[in-house]
Amino acid sequence: MTVDKIILRAFLTTLASVAILFLFMITALVCVYPQTMMKLTYDLGMEKASVWFAEVSYDRSDDVYYIAYATEVAIGQQNYEKIESCGERLISDVGFSDFCANKNAVQSTEIDMTYAQYVYGEVCTAKYVRGQAKDAVDLAFQLTGENIFPKNNAVVAVLFAALSENDGETVGMIREKMNKQTQMSTEDKAYFDAILALTESK
Repeated sequence: MTVDKIILRAFLTTLASVAILFLFMITALVCVYPQTMMKLTYDLGMEKASVWFAEVSYDRSDDVYYIAYATEVAIGQQNYEKIESCGERLISDVGFSDFCANKNAVQSTEIDMTYAQYVYGEVCTAKYVRGQAKDAVDLAFQLTGENIFPKNNAVVAVLFAALSENDGETVGMIREKMNKQTQMSTEDKAYFDAILALTESK
């Protein structure tokens, strides 16, 4: 065997060993540390994988942070299927209210929307985009509540989505439900009336 062949064999053996070690490390990270992979894949531009690892992390820990992370990454990528599925899991989590309170405490005062309303709006809009207009409207009103109408709520999010699509049927559904709210709180009434006027333009 020539010296060149010995060197080549040693090189290939070393390369194979490194590849096996790398594969082992990746497998270990995937199986044991999905939280690490969640952030690593996001940094590498692999958003779908990042959402998947965040969901796995949530399934294993029940920590609301991970399903919120998955939802926010999905929103950033306009992955409506995952916005809907992850967002609904986030909303139903027992720690959602506390998580929202913490988010609101650190967000800029220039943002005229609570974190909860942000999530509600994105989830309902995702439902609408995915062809579930009635469910989107019903859920938006359910999440907004009766006789209150906070700024930039889920109803408004679905309305704007419907207006952008010239979807008179969905706008009509929203108008009908809004007209049934007869005892709007004083602090919300001006905003409510302005949004109602938008529905009447269709």
